[in-house]
Order: sequence, then structure tokens, then C-alpha cells
Amino acid sequence: MEFLIAVDLEGIHGIVGEPYKTLTESFDYKDACEGAILEINAVADELFKGGATRVCVWDNHGGGGNLDPAKIDPRCEMICDEEDKFRFDFVERYSFRNIIFLGYHAAEGVPKAVLAHTYSSKNIQYLQLGGDEVGEITVDTLIADSHGIRPLLIASDEAGVDEMRLCYPEIYSVVTKFGKSRNEAELRPREEVLAELRKMTSLALKHGSGERKHDYHVPCRVHIRYTRAERASEIFEKVTREHLASVGTTADTHVLQFNVFSAKVIPSLL
Repeated sequence: MEFLIAVDLEGIHGIVGEPYKTLTESFDYKDACEGAILEINAVADELFKGGATRVCVWDNHGGGGNLDPAKIDPRCEMICDEEDKFRFDFVERYSFRNIIFLGYHAAEGVPKAVLAHTYSSKNIQYLQLGGDEVGEITVDTLIADSHGIRPLLIASDEAGVDEMRLCYPEIYSVVTKFGKSRNEAELRPREEVLAELRKMTSLALKHGSGERKHDYHVPCRVHIRYTRAERASEIFEKVTREHLASVGTTADTHVLQFNVFSAKVIPSLL
């Protein structure tokens, strides 16, 4: 059995960042990287105990390069996807059965969501899929699902877990913190979070994630509002040049609408 651990940083326990800064720019960045390694190792150990033959770690925060491989369980393999054209293309080289989401966060604009954003806090104000505003938890879940990889577990703040449950209501989860605002949260003790991660990983291996509830159909209509009109113009030209999707403008120069034929294309529109 092969498993993929997908790792972002904003949803890691103990992390709230600073106002007007990305996590990478904040004083919490180093602690986020160290905390992510602890969460990875706790989950990986339980996966191997449960019979995993391969566990791969994909560091996807800001393009990767955040985690020290020397501190990660040596039985794990690190994913390098720098040469892949689309997000998740690397999975075609593996036989992953399930994906575990660690450190993910809720979509831009969600109330009380810690460090909420949708892929880029600087570029994106919202992403609508089939009329619903969604974040990267939802999009990454759909891309993985298109490759036959089902979510097994998510660890995030309460808002992030709630977003995942819109797709998989029965998924095993760990709430790492309870958000009060973008940069404020009730933090859970580290050892409590790590112990619960172990317990939930073990249970998820035995019982699975349940059935997907919300079925976003592909092809589908995607609306994206960019922070700057110049960015919208750049994306329009890129999508047209590379034939990524059917794209059209709207009355709002910040908003583009797309007809998307594969979920894996969506991150390329950002």
C-alpha cells in the first residue's frame, strides 16, 4: 500500500502568523516547518505500522523546500515535482491508494479561519467552482480523486476541517486549533494533537474516509476574482496561449470565467 502525505503549513498546530504577512514572511514560519515534521512523522509511523509499503511526503507550501528531509522519518520518500506541468502530475509515477492532508487551511474569506487564503493570498480573492466558493482543500481533493486517490485524513484548523467535510462528511480529522480570526486562535497542546493524529490515522486505515458527498462535475464552470486587474489580464493571455481552458471576461476586470475540462488545470489559472 502506497500513501501520499500532502503538506502545507498554515494549518499546522501552534501557528497563527502575523497580520499583513504571509506565513513564510512571519515569525511563525520556522515553528511551522518544525511542527509539520512532527505531524508528518506521527502519521507516517502509524501508516507503516498499519502495513504501508511506501509513504511519500509532498511539501507543497510556496512551491516546496520548507522541510528538512534529514528530520523526516527515514522510511519516507520526498516528492520532487518541479518539472511537472500540472499539480499532482507526479502521482502517475506511483501507485498511491490514499492521501493525507496536513497543514492545509480554509479558503480565502472564511470567517475565523486561521491564515485563510486560496493558493495565493496576494493574487486571489475567491475561486468559485460550480457557483460555490472553495479553497485548495477542495481543489486538491478533486485533483487527487481524478487520479483515483481518496483522502484518508485531514489535520487543519476547525474551518479547514469543515471545508473538507463538505466533500467527505465521514473523513477522519484532527482539529489542530480553533480559529478566532485570521491571526488568532485557541491553540491545542502539541502532544495532544500528535497523539490524536496517531489515533485517527490508525482508525482511518481500518475504516476509510466514507463516501464523497459533494460531486463537483467536470467539465465545470470556474470563476476567479484576482486581486489586481493586471493579473487577470496576464492569466487570460496565458490560458489562451497555452489552450488550458475556455476563458472569458466579465463586466468586472478582476474576474475571469473558465470552462475547465480537468480539475488538475485549476491551479494553473491562479
